[in-house]
Amino acid sequence: MSESINQVTLTLGLLVTFAGVFLAFTLDRAIDRIKRIQAKNELLKNLACELSELKKNLTGDAYRLYPDIWDSAVASGQLELLTSEQVTNLANVYRKIKGTDYEAIRVRDAREAYMMRAPNPYTNLEENWTDLSKRHLVRMEETKALIDEILKEPWLSRYVEKS
Repeated sequence: MSESINQVTLTLGLLVTFAGVFLAFTLDRAIDRIKRIQAKNELLKNLACELSELKKNLTGDAYRLYPDIWDSAVASGQLELLTSEQVTNLANVYRKIKGTDYEAIRVRDAREAYMMRAPNPYTNLEENWTDLSKRHLVRMEETKALIDEILKEPWLSRYVEKS
């Protein structure tokens, strides 16, 4: 009889220990999931804010565009919080933004060369600046349209601040 009581006590002790460990692992996973969701929401909020700001800088002038939050998210691996479709859509927009930024540099350099009228027998500086400026204006409009399009995505639109 005392042997069966010892077996029941041992079994009950093991069961309680197993339940405690299981509960601890479950709570730990739940806490990790909540932190992951919070990090994802914060990332999307910051990206939406950055895209809105970048769009405001596409005014017709050759302003530099600095996608710092995107670059940081890529470098830190935070993009794993997003679905592959979201990453692909954002990457396409940011590729266009970086191209527009590069073009802005070229326009500014051409404008500076024209203003300084540096002697260069191979280039008509005014024509070069004018051509680059026209292409840059078209590219800025395309970039704005892409930013507008992605900011309307359901997974990102709720993070866009209404002005």
